Amino acid sequence: MEQLPANQKWALIMNPKSGKKTFRKQKKYLLNHLTKANIVYEYRVTERSGHAVSLVSEFIEKGYKHFLILGGDGTVSEVTNGIFRSGTADFSDMTIALIPSGTGNDWGRFWQLTRNYKKSLQVFFAGKCRNIDIGQVTYTKDNTRQSHFFINSVGFGLDAEVVHLTHRLKRYLGSFSFLYTISLLLAVFSHKPTEINIQTEQVCITKDVFTMNIGNGCYSGGGIKQTPEATPYDGILDVLVAKQPTFKDVVTILPRLFNGTILQHRIIYSFKGKEFNLRFDKNENILVEADGINLEGQAPFNVKVIPSALRMIVPNV
Repeated sequence: MEQLPANQKWALIMNPKSGKKTFRKQKKYLLNHLTKANIVYEYRVTERSGHAVSLVSEFIEKGYKHFLILGGDGTVSEVTNGIFRSGTADFSDMTIALIPSGTGNDWGRFWQLTRNYKKSLQVFFAGKCRNIDIGQVTYTKDNTRQSHFFINSVGFGLDAEVVHLTHRLKRYLGSFSFLYTISLLLAVFSHKPTEINIQTEQVCITKDVFTMNIGNGCYSGGGIKQTPEATPYDGILDVLVAKQPTFKDVVTILPRLFNGTILQHRIIYSFKGKEFNLRFDKNENILVEADGINLEGQAPFNVKVIPSALRMIVPNV
């Protein structure tokens, strides 16, 4: 087995939301095996939403460039934002590795990394890296332009509303893989479309958009394939736009969300690009989701890809 370079030191960021008993078991196993493998590391456990962003900043100030993540899509996204907000001039020598332990695990799913933390740790020890793209969404908030980075996808319209509802339901129902689907079914008949002007490198279109997802990876919402052709290393973002569905459309589109054929449905419009500028028919705060994290801001929204922005340890190169 190929070994990690001995001179690398790793910052281990762990999210304990997998449950106290499970987390203690995972933590003990990881720390024991990292020590046995002579990996130089330091670890921190997140305590709240957004905590991983500040932890990454602290690690970078101490000279760390490599991050091993025990967590879900939200933790991966926070680590990514911590890296890109750190002010570091060059991100190309930054590396992330993932041991999935979240609810959706959409980013890990693309790489065939499962919640089997023992197998994921073996992938880490093999040390095979691939350059990956990162997305960036820029918008106006409090009269200033702000940026948020995403590793998997960013969504508008119904997509953002469903994520918002999912977080609300978690407080009462807990986390489970089909919670996003339940939220989708609850919101789909009440949500109203919004007129969006979409400008790309090639075209400028205006549509009444019911939902819109811009994907770096192909999965979202716990296994839903809104952008089934998206790959996070081609320097391109994939876009899905849907118009308002009828009841029949809702029934026929649901299986397509999981089997990868959604782009063939009659209410779907899809395209690809490197950068998009979005304007809405109303000058008000717009709800957005990025990697399952809700944001809010005003147009214009700029969404673009940063090609080969980071390195990631993956099962196959």
